[in-house]
Amino acid sequence: MAFHRVMILIWADLLGAYVMWIMQKYLTDVWKLGFTHAAGIMNVASGLPKVLPLLFCYFVDAGLPNKWMLLLSSIVYVFGSLLLFLSTPPILAKVTGTCKDYEPQCINDTKKALFYAALALIAVGISGHIVSLVEVFNDQFEKKRENNNKSTDELPQNQNNVSSIDGQISSDDLEVLKHKRLHEYAKKTGRTYNSFRTLRQSLPFQPRRQDNKRKQPSNEDGAADRSNSTDEDDLSRLQFQPVEAMLAVVNRQLESKFGACVLVFVPVVILFALPYIKPWTYRFGIPAIITLVATIAFLTGFNEYKGREGDDQLNNGSPVRTVLRVILAAALNMFKRRPSISELYGNSNADNDGEKKLSHTNTLRCLDKAAIEEGPKSRRWLLCTVNQVEETKRVLSILPLWIPLILSGLVTSIGSTYFVEQASHMNYKVGKLKLPDSLLLLLYEIGKSFSKRIYGACFKRSGKNQKYAPGFGMALATISATLCCIVAAAVETRRIRVIRDHDLVDKPDDDIPMTVFSLLPQYFLLGGLDTYYDNSVTTFFSCHSPPSMKKFLVFLSPGLSGLGIIGSVLSVYVVGRVSQRHGKPNWFQYDLNASRLDRYYWTLAALSAVSFIWLVSWAVWYPYWEPLSDDEETDQDQTGGADNNDDEEDGGVMDTAKDFVMDVIKENRKGSD
Repeated sequence: MAFHRVMILIWADLLGAYVMWIMQKYLTDVWKLGFTHAAGIMNVASGLPKVLPLLFCYFVDAGLPNKWMLLLSSIVYVFGSLLLFLSTPPILAKVTGTCKDYEPQCINDTKKALFYAALALIAVGISGHIVSLVEVFNDQFEKKRENNNKSTDELPQNQNNVSSIDGQISSDDLEVLKHKRLHEYAKKTGRTYNSFRTLRQSLPFQPRRQDNKRKQPSNEDGAADRSNSTDEDDLSRLQFQPVEAMLAVVNRQLESKFGACVLVFVPVVILFALPYIKPWTYRFGIPAIITLVATIAFLTGFNEYKGREGDDQLNNGSPVRTVLRVILAAALNMFKRRPSISELYGNSNADNDGEKKLSHTNTLRCLDKAAIEEGPKSRRWLLCTVNQVEETKRVLSILPLWIPLILSGLVTSIGSTYFVEQASHMNYKVGKLKLPDSLLLLLYEIGKSFSKRIYGACFKRSGKNQKYAPGFGMALATISATLCCIVAAAVETRRIRVIRDHDLVDKPDDDIPMTVFSLLPQYFLLGGLDTYYDNSVTTFFSCHSPPSMKKFLVFLSPGLSGLGIIGSVLSVYVVGRVSQRHGKPNWFQYDLNASRLDRYYWTLAALSAVSFIWLVSWAVWYPYWEPLSDDEETDQDQTGGADNNDDEEDGGVMDTAKDFVMDVIKENRKGSD
């Protein structure tokens, strides 16, 4: 049941993403705002859910359990969705003394206050979900996996009970009984299995193999822990991507594929149905109701959710405080002599517990002064170890990466604002069938999935040089951003030519004889931009950041992109002011038809090209840190373990068949007795 509750919460995130997607059109069609004014509001509302998780992650790090963070954020999410529903003109019209039409005169200050409060609360709710939703699911999955491991531990005893019968079965009898048991089990469960391989994949636990020459017994537990940790890291990367997170959660839950398919199918149907509902009251009301139901469903099983004990972050202190403490200590000791390596406090590769520590490096030597032991006793709390200083060095060495990430946010911001405005009056028809406007969101998600496959293939082919693969992914992201802006500028130039040829410049509400599929390339490239950055930067942080920092750095990349999205408001203002120098008209007019959005796209393309040059320069300069021993083992397990996977799986299939044959023999013996 915990799986289903988590899935319904992801529904709320998915529908919330759609509501934010269509909000640009609502502000221009109902509020009659200029498209740049509406885009500015939506960019702030879209950027906050990416920035706030950095703050909320600090609360969780300080001791707030993930399930409480998820509950509180869900409640705030519900209030925000309800306020958005109440802000529409027909609702509370009698109370506020306004009309019920979807016109700007029917929206008074009360309605505007409800609307802006709703956007703020929705941003807070989404941020809380981003921080804790996947973590709560991982906790429940870990609990279930532990129960399955207990069942697996009991399996060898059953095998020993029937070991004396093993020698009495010939190979032909084994083959016959194997297929007989396969069909009986399929008939009993009502499911179809083409082979014992597919049957084994459906089991809640895997049979333990008694004869396994390929695996060293001493490494089984460590390899399993690394595999589990890797799976959770891969799922945690999807916290900002509700569609891919939903599919990943379904992939992890293999016991009820039919129910999982239903849980995926329902939100897709809702997404395609909502655009056909014209009243904005229902477009905002239906997601609000689903969010309320999802929160109530989550609350019904609140006491069943279990968290993990002994969180390292709570035991070791906040890494954010560590970075700030190192910087402050180094600043206070800036006029002191730079110490030698032997004089640094805590200059040891292992602590009292034998844990591997970072070795001293010669980069950013100014921070070494934070580990000077001499000083007044009143400032002993500022004394830092070499390991803490080296962790801070790794964090500060990625500061130049902030510029490409922020610029990528500038490009990302045009996807849910100006791209949507371009498509608002285009032709959505294919023959006589009119497609919904959610088609654009679907195309964007398809572009992300396709780009993710490309990045995954490149990452696997990198082999032993996987530490350089994230840099290649970031280069692909900046190239995608540049191409996206170039293609968007070309499409917008063509759109302007079409509206001029048909005398539609002064008719912004009329339909344009141009198919919406003209925007397909730029949406695909935009999906590639977001996917390459989301996956490559997160992988880069995982490979080159200290373990205590990884949890926060996962949220740093989207946070910087969120700053870029919010900063797009400033970029539009600056570009507009520069464009109207010497008496020239501003590129951004009240409506899109009278504006020159194509020139703004060319400006973003130039900035993205500069970002690519900056990224290449940084990649050449960056000192690629060697991973700790645990990380090296994890990489070897990920790259080299795939070769033996098939052989081990084949052995597991035969063992599974053998177990079922033993069950048949025991049942027959019981019947004869």
